[in-house]
Amino acid sequence: MGTHDDISPERLRADLVHFAGLLLRLEEEGRLLEGTPRIIRMMGDLRSKLFAYEVRGTGRLAPDDPDPAEVRESLRIVEDAARRAREAREEWSEPFQDPDDWSGPGSSDEEV
Repeated sequence: MGTHDDISPERLRADLVHFAGLLLRLEEEGRLLEGTPRIIRMMGDLRSKLFAYEVRGTGRLAPDDPDPAEVRESLRIVEDAARRAREAREEWSEPFQDPDDWSGPGSSDEEV
């Protein structure tokens, strides 16, 4: 469960109005850009709350009756991307070998 899974519409609305008020107050005081660190933190928190509300609270982003074929295709795409990411991580974690120094199968130290 996420931090904001139980957020109510009233609480989310109040947080958004508070944020809007903060932005307006900072602008009126000529300190809008000085408040950037605080604004960024609040935006991150609001983003999490909005996501939790939209996805978990309303379920509007999920289809009512997902098509099994569509779900299977989506899972295949995600699994393929995860497999490629694993392969890339494994490849990137191998130590770098200079191709000029490589002595793989069939190579010899003798000059031809």
